[in-house]
Amino acid sequence: MDIITVATYLFQTSHGSTGVYIVGLIVQVVATLLLIGWCFTFRGRKYRNGWLFGLFSATISYGIILVSAAINALVLALYVMNVMGINHVIFQR
Repeated sequence: MDIITVATYLFQTSHGSTGVYIVGLIVQVVATLLLIGWCFTFRGRKYRNGWLFGLFSATISYGIILVSAAINALVLALYVMNVMGINHVIFQR
């Protein structure tokens, strides 16, 4: 999923226009919703040994999904701000 979003971002940086940014926003929304859905429907083992030294510890496979969902959600917020004209951090014009 992350490979698709990175490829879309690289395409947008080289062919930047409002229409391309909207397509990228749609791809990012779909990717983020899929990852959040996978976080809630993950059927594998989610946690290792409970708490380790007072820290939450997820399995590697579930941790990758959680981190990917969090990063994609943050990037989605940047896409929305860019399309609305609030902040152009993700794509400098």
